[in-house]
Amino acid sequence: MRAVAEEAIAKINFTIDLDEKVGKLSVAEKQLVAISRALMSDARLIIMDEPTTALTKREVDALFAIILDLKARGIATLFVSHKLDEVFEISERFTIIRNGKSVITCLPEELDHKSFSHHMTGREFEDSHFTPEHVSESPILEARGLGVNGTFSDVDLTLRQGEILGITGLLGSGRTELALSLFGVLPCDSGEIRIKGEVADISSVRSAIAHGIGYVPEDRLTEGLFLERSISSNIVISEIDSFVSRFGGLDQRQADAEAKRWVDELRIATPNPDNAVSTLSGGNQQRIVLAKWLATKPKILILNGPTVGVDIGSKHDIHRILRTLASEGLGVIIISDDIPEMIQNCNRVLAMNAGRIVAEVDPRTTTESELAELMSKDPSTIDGKG
Repeated sequence: MRAVAEEAIAKINFTIDLDEKVGKLSVAEKQLVAISRALMSDARLIIMDEPTTALTKREVDALFAIILDLKARGIATLFVSHKLDEVFEISERFTIIRNGKSVITCLPEELDHKSFSHHMTGREFEDSHFTPEHVSESPILEARGLGVNGTFSDVDLTLRQGEILGITGLLGSGRTELALSLFGVLPCDSGEIRIKGEVADISSVRSAIAHGIGYVPEDRLTEGLFLERSISSNIVISEIDSFVSRFGGLDQRQADAEAKRWVDELRIATPNPDNAVSTLSGGNQQRIVLAKWLATKPKILILNGPTVGVDIGSKHDIHRILRTLASEGLGVIIISDDIPEMIQNCNRVLAMNAGRIVAEVDPRTTTESELAELMSKDPSTIDGKG
């Protein structure tokens, strides 16, 4: 059995310790394990439901090579996804479903991205670059020489109020660990963090929150939400102390009013805020994670994969929300390997590789292919090395 597993993993160019517990793997690694498991069966049809949710471009390319190999061997693939670029790249025929009904079945050459999006959502979207309106002169957040042994080192970055800073990199680049360090989950071993010019001890989540930092995690299902609890409870949990009455009990009326405010403001689609979070779509669940942190009135919001696993309509809405938050003075950091997301929604982007910042670019003058190439840049070539 182990030999079969090794063969399946090798097919997608995936390196992993087979004795490692699944619970300790990253979201992307869990996704790759699931794909490897499917390849072990002698199937004539393989259904892949959002198989690339947490995968980087390199891993997606490897998966597509596998799908083409399966096709050559007479094995069909039903590829379920909302990612337009990937669907156009790998599919030979589309069926678009909206609200539980089939909208259209056609060949890729019969649609472009705009018409495809319209069929999926019934809405029209316009692509545009984010241009900050009012950016503070002095940084709200600075990292100098930040490092965590074995994950990243010598990271310098600044974030100003009113801007959206992007941090991108391939799986293993250190981007997620950097996010966790800035939020106190993974305290740094070297360097320092400054908040509004003052050195800040961000050695715990509690200290990060006290300094006005919020964090939307990579996996909302296991790290961001209590799925069986109500929508209201999930929204107010981060500020629950503020709803405790002077008699020590919870002021339920005040808590419910706060939850309803965020349901309305972020347009969370639910008939009743008392419903369990598990009843919502991925896009609405992500809005609840956003609401939970926005309710704490943060000055800095870090989002790790903010639109992973959400449909194109919700993705557009989340981007709109983040742009609005920045225009209102929030400092926003988006960590993602979704290159179009970086290009369109950030006014600066830092590329990471092998635990180092290898480049900073202006998305308005950088192409998607150029940014993808920078993500693979050898860190030894920076600062005149190599």
